[in-house]
Parts: sequence; C-alpha cells; structure tokens
Amino acid sequence: MKPPGLVVASCIAALVYVGVLATQTPPPPMQAIEPFSLPERPVALTEDMITRFLYGFAPVAARAREVNGQGEAAQRQAALDETAAEFGFANFTDWVNTTNTIMVTYHWATNPDPRLEVQKAIDAIPAMTNLNDQEKADMINGLKAGLARVESARPTPENLAIVQRHLRTLKPFYDLWAPPGQ
Repeated sequence: MKPPGLVVASCIAALVYVGVLATQTPPPPMQAIEPFSLPERPVALTEDMITRFLYGFAPVAARAREVNGQGEAAQRQAALDETAAEFGFANFTDWVNTTNTIMVTYHWATNPDPRLEVQKAIDAIPAMTNLNDQEKADMINGLKAGLARVESARPTPENLAIVQRHLRTLKPFYDLWAPPGQ
C-alpha cells in the first residue's frame, strides 16, 4: 500500500499538469488555403481538376499541417509536392494555384459584382469614429486597390461555367478561404 502523502502528491501533480496543458493554446496549424489569396498563375480549370481538388484537399492539407515547421524547407516542399502529385497536380505550387483559382472563381460565381461589396464597405468608413481622417482615407484607398486586384482576377467564362456546376460541393472549401464575417 502506498503512503497517503504519495497518493495526494501524485493527484496534485496530475491536476497541475492537466491545468498547465489546459491553459496553453496550441500553435495554429499551417493554412492549406490562404484566405483571400489570388493565384500566382490562374489555371484553366477542367472537371477533372475539380474532382482531383475535392479528393485531394484533405490529404494535402493534412500533409501541410504534418510538415509545418518540421525539417528543412526543401524536405517540406518535397513532401508537399509528393502528396499533391498523388492527386495529379504537378507539385504543391500547382495545387495552390488551382485551389486559389477555384476559390476566386467561386467568389465571382456567388458575388458577381464585387463593386457593390466594396462600395458598401467604403460607405461605412466615414461613420467610423475610432479612425482619424488619414486612416479613413487609407482604408478607402486600400479597398479601391483591393477591388482593382480582384477585378483583374476575373475568371474566364469557361472557369465560371465549371465552378458553377459544383457550387454546393465547393462551398465548405470556400468557407475556409473566405471565413464568414470577413
């Protein structure tokens, strides 16, 4: 039989350990989809690409989280390239460009006039009492510059047609890319 002091000390140590673990926030996982990112190189989408994206998203994202911060950058890139290639992408960069092309196209399919969204945001800025005039002007200029970037990323009619056939299936992925309330 164990002495009562040892049992009590063990229980207290376990509670302290659990308390420390509960109060620490885990490091954020690496994002497989970078929110609101435009593709470096837009991709001409096909039905096959949409299918490969849908089947490959979870494994590629899991691999991205797995290698985040592990080993050398070249090793991480090779692991990501390998996983993306398993789903028919040339490499991880090709997968990211395809992903962002799909997300931008989805956004255009569901929000065909980004000027309205930007104008609503611009109209709300003058009422922001916590900003000075220069900050308000900077925000308005930033929104206008952002609109110009978005408009320059207008998808092709062919990409729009393909993505429109998959709106319901792509919505959860879009919600990762453009979280609600953003």
